[in-house]
Amino acid sequence: MDTPAQTPNAPVGDDPERWLSAIVDSSDVAVMGESLEGVITSWNRAASQIFGYTAEEAIGMPVFNLAWPGEEGKIHGLLAAMRRGERIDNFATSRRHKNGHRVFVSLSLYPIRGDDGRILGIAKIARDISAHLRNQEEQAQTKSELLAERKYRQLIEHAPDAIIEVDAAGRILIANPRAEAIFGYSREELMGASVDLLLPSAARERHAGHRAGFAKANRTRPMGEGLELNAVRKDGSEFPVEISLSPIQTDNGTLVMAVIRDITDRRKAELQVRQLQESYLAELSTRKQEAERLNHLKSEFLASVSHELRTPLHTIIGFTDLLREDTQQTLTAKQVRFVENIQRDSEHLLTLINDVLDLSRIEAGGLVMRPQRVEVRPILLACRDALRFSIEAKLLTLAVTCPEDLCVAADPTRLRQIMTNLLSNAIKFTPAGGNVSTSADLRAGFVWISVRDTGVGIPEDELAHIFSKFYQVGVTTGGVREGTGLGLAICKQLVEMQGGQIEVESTVGLGSTFRFSLPHASA
Repeated sequence: MDTPAQTPNAPVGDDPERWLSAIVDSSDVAVMGESLEGVITSWNRAASQIFGYTAEEAIGMPVFNLAWPGEEGKIHGLLAAMRRGERIDNFATSRRHKNGHRVFVSLSLYPIRGDDGRILGIAKIARDISAHLRNQEEQAQTKSELLAERKYRQLIEHAPDAIIEVDAAGRILIANPRAEAIFGYSREELMGASVDLLLPSAARERHAGHRAGFAKANRTRPMGEGLELNAVRKDGSEFPVEISLSPIQTDNGTLVMAVIRDITDRRKAELQVRQLQESYLAELSTRKQEAERLNHLKSEFLASVSHELRTPLHTIIGFTDLLREDTQQTLTAKQVRFVENIQRDSEHLLTLINDVLDLSRIEAGGLVMRPQRVEVRPILLACRDALRFSIEAKLLTLAVTCPEDLCVAADPTRLRQIMTNLLSNAIKFTPAGGNVSTSADLRAGFVWISVRDTGVGIPEDELAHIFSKFYQVGVTTGGVREGTGLGLAICKQLVEMQGGQIEVESTVGLGSTFRFSLPHASA
């Protein structure tokens, strides 16, 4: 729709086309014409106001120049609809203004037909709806803010904790029903009152400084941040509280939102739990002391009984020694075997009693160590010689490897007891024809003494219990259990009492290695 040239002297009413052109040009809506290919053919004053282009700039320009980036497809769709002869009313879309900003418009498009009905072009009317959309957005925003405010108020009103909002001067601006219930004031009494009203008198003087410091820090303080706080009810009673503080920045300065929780019930429960714990610990301590006393009495009793049993056993063993000598040969061979059995079983019983006596003395604190500088090699050789009969009876080999002059700081009697116990166990659990060895070496200020055997070994799940009292591992090579299960427990106690440690490695069917350490004694 090209704007026709107007004749200055001709009245508008005498020229219908000029009259129509004047109406279009004075319209407050953009009226435009386009070819079916999307080239602008006419442009009125309102179009220039909406899109920024003059008629001279717009006529002959592709309509795609007005497309907002990414919306070119919409224009193609409109042109296709026009070619099909469709009519489009109030199509909301957006266009690009000459200066680049986005313009929201409502378009109505009509196909222009010739006398023969053929579609010749497109008539387009555009209305600027940007202000309308902005109004809608503002209304929606206002509605959203109102809804948010309403939800905010509802949350405060129905919160399970007391919530108050305080201004920079400490005046209460908001108080919810829970605050009324906790503090005993009505909302009317709280609104506008100083928050110091809710504080114990001892804390009021410092509170202004605390408020100023919190406002300056401008950070949220979570509830229960390790502070012991109390509040005051209207009736003057104090109660424990937890308070969470959050700063809120507004045009009128910083406000503080305080969430206050009454923890009276929790404090009572904590006090009850603490009292129960103290009562339990006191009772536990009393029972422990009683158990220790009884254990001490038990150890003293065992030590006394063991001592009393050893005296007659020594007598029995002494007389059997005399009978075995039989210088007059008055005993028959059968009687000699009986005497040997009596002596062997008496010595075995004496060994068991000695174990019980040693353990009892250790537990009762009656065993005194007398450490001195002891050469290791002579001790190892002496223990081997003392067990020579047992070694030869099972056709075992027992090798001793130890440097000359290697010394430990230990009680020689207890060192010999440890070695005898470990070697006896190795011999007991090693099949006939096997090997037993003992060695010693110096490492990091300690002498480590090892006893190795090629015996039956110890299952892995039993290694953790091997040094426990009365614990026996498996059976001997003779297929029976022997002893009291106290030997290794005594060894562990004796080693640790002298500043060392003991450990074991073992593989079933291949043998075991026991090793213990004692402090090195330099020459």
